Parts: sequence; C-alpha cells; structure tokens
Amino acid sequence: MSDENLTRLAIEKLLAAVESRDLRKVEWALHPDAVWQNVPHAPAAGRESVMQMLASIICWSDKVQWDVLSASVKGDTGWYERLDRFWIDGAEYAVPCNGVFRVDPATRTVCALRDYVDLGEWRGTVSAVMARLTNRFPPEVVSHHLEAVKGLDPIAMAADYSYDALLQRGEERHKGWVAIADYFDTVPARLAERAISFGSIEAVSADQARVGWHISGEGSAPVTGADIFTVSMGRITHQFTELHGSDF
Repeated sequence: MSDENLTRLAIEKLLAAVESRDLRKVEWALHPDAVWQNVPHAPAAGRESVMQMLASIICWSDKVQWDVLSASVKGDTGWYERLDRFWIDGAEYAVPCNGVFRVDPATRTVCALRDYVDLGEWRGTVSAVMARLTNRFPPEVVSHHLEAVKGLDPIAMAADYSYDALLQRGEERHKGWVAIADYFDTVPARLAERAISFGSIEAVSADQARVGWHISGEGSAPVTGADIFTVSMGRITHQFTELHGSDF
C-alpha cells in the first residue's frame, strides 16, 4: 500500500472515530504525542490534552458528522476541507474547517493537526446552548443519563460524565471516561432480559442528586440499590453506587 493510502486511512480513521462519539476510538487514532492546534490559538499538546479538548464538544453532542468537502494527500500529510456538524440539545451547529493532518507512518496514527477555523464565529454560535448545558442542575443531568441507561446505548450512557470522572460501584472503581465507557459496555449483556426501573430523582445538595433503582426479571432475584451523583459544570464528576445486596 502506498504512503498516501496509509496516510488517508489514518486520517479517515480519526474522522470516523470523532463521528462515533466514542472517545476510546479517538484515543486509538491519535499518536501519544499528538498536537492539535486550532490556528491561531495555542495548541493542545499530547494526546491527553487533545482528548480533553475534543471531549468538551463531542460529549455534549447527540450526533457528530464531519463532511469532507475536498481532500489532498501527499506522503505523510493530508489537507482536508470539512464542514464539522454537531447536533446538540436538539439543534444542529456547523463550522467550516480546513485541516492539515500529519500521520506517523510507524504507528499509522495522526500525530499533528493544524485546523484553520473561525473559533470566534463558532463560539458565538454555540455559546448559548453550551451555557445552558453547563448550568444544568444535578437532577436534570441525572435524568438525561438515566434515559440513556434505559436505551442501553453505552456511548450515550457515558456522555454525561466528565473526562476524569470516577464511578464507584461496591468495591469497583472506574476512573476516567474511558474506564466508565468500558463498564457501560458490559451493562446490556448483564441486564439480559431483565428490566431496570428508577425511583424519583432527589436533590441531595446543590451539586448532588440521588436516585434508587430496581432490577427484576423472570427467574432471577431482584437487585436493588441507589446512585448518588455529583455534578459540576453540567457533567457527572462522581457516581457512588449503594448496593442493597449483590450486584446484577
């Protein structure tokens, strides 16, 4: 396979990962030393910094679609003109971008991206909806999360968590968005044919909410418990699960 084809595949792997809204796939498509710059602003240096930057918009989105308008590849570099589209809180927001991608041929991951985008225009477009989301009270955030749990979509379940959130469930500790998403991947199979129901969401404090839950199904003993969620800036930063007996 030619250098150009390998470069194109690595870039398109990253674009598809962003559209999946699965931060794990985005991480796999980026080099550990990746640098992402929205020109002329300072770059995010290192994969961890890039991931936190991308999570700040990907996780707010119910759908992401990056339309490639034109593309050119030479060696380890690709020039991609795009229309980046995000569906947030029921409305679509789009911004034109022109990205210069560089791929590390050894790992076949994107190691650098310079994105030319009018961030002033973009921020003006999304500032109102972002302000509303970041100012949500804990019960609203928890309600949104519970709807995702009912839908059994692991990515939607993880979307309301901050990038460095902690989920504690009995003796288990799941630290960070990636680990939490890995846990939610197991939930549909573990529930099998059983049904989960939630009690009312109670505000515990200005930044916490609590909800009880019950899992039942034919031929299996019911499982009950409660979750206490801590919320900051519209995202779940900590979840503590009280188990009333064994887990499901």
